[in-house]
Amino acid sequence: MSNRINFSFRLVWGILMVIIYMGMCYMLIFTGLFKQFSPTLRYIFGGIFLVYGVFRAYKIWQNGR
Repeated sequence: MSNRINFSFRLVWGILMVIIYMGMCYMLIFTGLFKQFSPTLRYIFGGIFLVYGVFRAYKIWQNGR
């Protein structure tokens, strides 16, 4: 029973933000939702969202250890 995960508001908020970042990455790169922007710009910002989402997920995982 001592190995329970502490589900704080900060943890839930962090996971929600990672999902939002990954969703933005997906929408920018793989859908036509932002087709008014150039493909190069969409790929750059999609990559930024991907890298930052992975970084945030890593920080959440690292703090949970």
